[in-house]
Amino acid sequence: MDANDLLAVSPKLLAQAILHRRERLSELIPDDLQERRVELSEAEPKAKSAREERDNINSKVAGLKNERNDAQKKARALFERSNEIREQLISEGGMKNPDPKWAKDKLSEKLQAIEKQLETNAGTHKTEEKFINEMKSLIREHEEWVSERSASQPLVKEMKDCRNKAKNLLETAQKAHDAMVELVGENAEMHDAFVKWEDVRSRAKSRTMRLENALSSSQQALEFWKDRIESDSYDDLIVDAVRVREGGMSSKAIAKEKKSLKQKMEKADSRGEEE
Repeated sequence: MDANDLLAVSPKLLAQAILHRRERLSELIPDDLQERRVELSEAEPKAKSAREERDNINSKVAGLKNERNDAQKKARALFERSNEIREQLISEGGMKNPDPKWAKDKLSEKLQAIEKQLETNAGTHKTEEKFINEMKSLIREHEEWVSERSASQPLVKEMKDCRNKAKNLLETAQKAHDAMVELVGENAEMHDAFVKWEDVRSRAKSRTMRLENALSSSQQALEFWKDRIESDSYDDLIVDAVRVREGGMSSKAIAKEKKSLKQKMEKADSRGEEE
């Protein structure tokens, strides 16, 4: 059907065709809309539940991580105090033949290196566990060193207490770390569940809104075209058709001409500013 054929169709016939199309849309949309609403009502609570469980696990992981890091820092402080006592005993002649591996500076360097690696590799759980084990290994070395020396010195008891407390704190850090690793795996599954249901919810919400808007638009159009057909009044709707029939320009041609004129004026203004 070309432009002349369209112009030959009566306004009333065109209005009836549009009305029929709107009626068909108004019949089809409700069923699809109901399906999307059901889908949305199912997805919303599941997405919310998955998000809450994931956030709850994240909170527990953060708590365990803080507990682990705090225990590690306290263990280091006790460990360094134990070493200070050992150095004091050696300097006072209470202990002899110190193990070169236990030189104060070397021990401090080891502890600092472990702490730095823990801070910079906080996201790698296997690496974190390796560092905890390294500190526990240092404790064992210290334990062996002390056991080979005399326990009759007055500061030896404090040194042993520091060592034992540090050892217990590292055990606490290990337990917190193990629990955290388990929760991290669980959290990954819960996050995947959240992403899945959130995607379903988001798509259902978007489709529901589009269908609601389409239904509202169709209902408004139905009322509009019913009134037009009943009143048999189309004069204001066929202004463009009358103009074309009488040899005038179409709406598209007018819009194109306006756009071209605007571009010419903008170019002229641009040249004027340059001059």
